[in-house]
Amino acid sequence: MDRLRYHESSEWLLWSDWFVVMTIVMMLLLGLIRNTRADEGVLVQPEMAFFDTAVECPPEECGPACCDPICHVLDPLGQDPLWSGRAEALLLWRDAPQSVSLYNIRDAGTGLAAGSAFNASNLASGMAAGPRFTLFRHTGDNGAIEFNYFRVQSFTATKSLPTVNAGYLQDDAFFCCPVTTPYNTVTGSLASSFQSFEINRRFPTDGGFQWLTGFRWVEWNDTFALSSVRVDNVTETYNTSTVNDLYGWQLGADSILLGLGSPWRLEGLAKAGVYYNQAGQASSASDPSFSLAVRTAKPATAFVGEIGLTSVYDVTDWFSVRAGYAAFWLDGLALATNQVDQCSICNSQSAEVQGPTHVGGGVFVQGITLGLEARW
Repeated sequence: MDRLRYHESSEWLLWSDWFVVMTIVMMLLLGLIRNTRADEGVLVQPEMAFFDTAVECPPEECGPACCDPICHVLDPLGQDPLWSGRAEALLLWRDAPQSVSLYNIRDAGTGLAAGSAFNASNLASGMAAGPRFTLFRHTGDNGAIEFNYFRVQSFTATKSLPTVNAGYLQDDAFFCCPVTTPYNTVTGSLASSFQSFEINRRFPTDGGFQWLTGFRWVEWNDTFALSSVRVDNVTETYNTSTVNDLYGWQLGADSILLGLGSPWRLEGLAKAGVYYNQAGQASSASDPSFSLAVRTAKPATAFVGEIGLTSVYDVTDWFSVRAGYAAFWLDGLALATNQVDQCSICNSQSAEVQGPTHVGGGVFVQGITLGLEARW
């Protein structure tokens, strides 16, 4: 899934894409396997009114010892559905980038740096929204096959320094100018996107706890841009784009913390895995007299973790509303603002344009989830 093609020809699908496709096909076939007893209803459970108050035991103790339905994760009312589906909105915020000094205040008397004026950590993004869709194929043994996809894009941030004649200096001459070159003004922007697809096997369980494991693909993209005006009124631009394609296997657990068998419940989720990151970056710098560009790539080991806490209310025995909190931690990424430190665009126009891909970045994303769930 090379996202840095820049109009260059490449194969339609890479080996990693074929691996994803074959995994999806395999899990789809497994999802069609379901316990015949559950499908055909050989063991018929007595019908119960929704939220039947005549049951003598408390709803949260629902189980074969005190009521006929077997309540468990994904089937909190013991309905034994064939499918379950969720459609949710993710409203997320990412943390500020790691500290990288970009511009300093220029002392008018000495011409030297006199404190930081612009750091990458100033580019804290606002909220970004996107959908998440989840489909569960119940396997009839109190387990399930899960298909989960979400995409959140347009984490954006912008910072502009006020115009001051010869008021700023680059911290590390990544515009191919001497570090003593003064600037009048600077504007920087950062944009990011985040998406994930996963296929999990949820193991058979009774009660409020369930193990899961499966394949997951995660993509994190960054674009960082700077535009600055030198003291001679020449405008320079600098851009870096990074892409991270993460492929790995995760382990996790889902649970009903409170309210198993009742119309309201509190669910908890935790997942984590180690991933192969196919990371790359493309950087460029230009002014009216020159233009330089470089592309590099580097494989890396990465980590992805996810936690969630969700409140669920069952409107009927097949339809529910959901609201909760979700957080994601990604580490081992190529982040756009971190590439500045790698001298990908060197400070001499005659120098060979080269530099490694920095893959030591981390991102923490958190926010709220709002959605609907149906079981049939």
